[in-house]
Amino acid sequence: MRTEHTRSIQTISHSTEIINSFFDEPSQKMFSVRRLSCRVDVKRQLFIVTIENADNPSKFQVIPYAELTVCKDKVRYLVNPTHQYPDLEDSLPSINTSIEKTVCDFIQKYSPVANV
Repeated sequence: MRTEHTRSIQTISHSTEIINSFFDEPSQKMFSVRRLSCRVDVKRQLFIVTIENADNPSKFQVIPYAELTVCKDKVRYLVNPTHQYPDLEDSLPSINTSIEKTVCDFIQKYSPVANV
């Protein structure tokens, strides 16, 4: 399957919408769960999670954390943070639980806006 969008700075800043943000106490980091806006079909939703950088709040610096989709009612990590962020190993269960809950809640409530 070919993906038409990647997690570039432009895609994340211009083609996603934030569906939830949360602060993780153990890691002291703010996470934003974003949805790729151009995907309308509930079965083709793509979620990109970013870490907000409090040290450098520039619009041009994006720190991707994970990329997820939902397949057969299960959240699947396309880009798994376990391999990218070993320093967050102790916090991963709580972070990932918050992300997965956000994604599941969004999918349950999702109804695409009709183009008029």
